[in-house]
Amino acid sequence: MNQTTKLINELHKSCRAAIVGIDNIKNEIQNENLKNLIKKQNSYYENFSKKIKKIAVDYEFTPDDINIFMKANSFIVSKMTTMANDPDHQIVETMINGTKMGIKQMDDIICEYEDAHEKILKLAKEFKESLEEFLNSLREFI
Repeated sequence: MNQTTKLINELHKSCRAAIVGIDNIKNEIQNENLKNLIKKQNSYYENFSKKIKKIAVDYEFTPDDINIFMKANSFIVSKMTTMANDPDHQIVETMINGTKMGIKQMDDIICEYEDAHEKILKLAKEFKESLEEFLNSLREFI
C-alpha cells in the first residue's frame, strides 16, 4: 500500500470504530437531545465510511475493518458505562474520551501520511473537523 491507500484505510477504520462504539450505546441513551446528536453523528460516520469505500475502489483495494478485539473492547466498555447510576452522563464522558482519542489519532495520521494525495488529506482534515465539532456538541451535555 502507498501513502494514499494507507490513509484511506485508516480513515475507514476510524469511521468503523466510531460506528461500532455508537451502535453499542445508542439504545441506552435516555435524553432525547443526546440521542438525536448521537444519531446525527452516527449517520455522518456511516456516510463518510461509504464515501471512503467508494474512493478505495478507485485505488483498487478494499479497506480493512477494525479487528475483533477492538469490537469486543468497545462492547465491554459500553456495557460497563451504561450500568452506572447516571448512564447518559457516563455515555457522554465515554463519547468525549473516544472523540478526543479520535482527534489525536487523526492528527497523527495526517502527519504520518502527509505525502498522500491532496484530495484524501483534505478528507482526513474534514473528518477531524467533524470530530472537533462533535466534541463541542457533546460538551453541552456535561
